[in-house]
Amino acid sequence: MRPAGRHRRPPDPALPTDADIRLDAVGRRQHVVEEGFVVFPNSTVPYAYRTVHRPDGGVDRHLVRLDPPPPHLPH
Repeated sequence: MRPAGRHRRPPDPALPTDADIRLDAVGRRQHVVEEGFVVFPNSTVPYAYRTVHRPDGGVDRHLVRLDPPPPHLPH
């Protein structure tokens, strides 16, 4: 039991992991774009991603699976 009169403060809400980039887009009043490649844990399939942080604080995310070319096509 807790002693009477003691209250625990609720935890602070967690910020999104991309909060700094979102604030950058809002502060500069222009789009901020992140692009790259990712391979998810326990997978061998690569994906290309593009994240657009809008000046209104919104985010557009695009993810495209990168399949290898068919065997009959030259690389």
